[in-house]
Amino acid sequence: MHTMRIANILIIMGVLAWLPFFWLLARGAHPNLLPYLAFHLAGVLSGAWLRSRQAAGAKAAAIGQTRVLAGTVMIYLGVLAWGPYLYLTRVAGVDVEITGFLAAHLTGVLGGAALRGSVALQRLAERRRDADGTDG
Repeated sequence: MHTMRIANILIIMGVLAWLPFFWLLARGAHPNLLPYLAFHLAGVLSGAWLRSRQAAGAKAAAIGQTRVLAGTVMIYLGVLAWGPYLYLTRVAGVDVEITGFLAAHLTGVLGGAALRGSVALQRLAERRRDADGTDG
């Protein structure tokens, strides 16, 4: 699977993440915005980043290495988002809203996982294409 195809799929999935949210709103429910926002941002930002790298003309191997590094950094930052929350609530004794920290956590972890997963999917597709001897 080509990088642009993976990028387009990620963007489409990110946009389609809003469908269940709007469907629940139309039915009169009051769903939590954060999971839908996290999936939307993970898909759209990852796909847009992939498209920009591909448009820059970088080699596929370099794109994969950069995506793995960026995904790893995003996952670490997503997990580290809880550091300030724990400091504020446990050490400083401040009563803070968890929503912003949860959004940062989900965006980092899900976005990073999507980037790392896109590399795995691309490598799998390249192995299959090489085994078939086709250009896909």
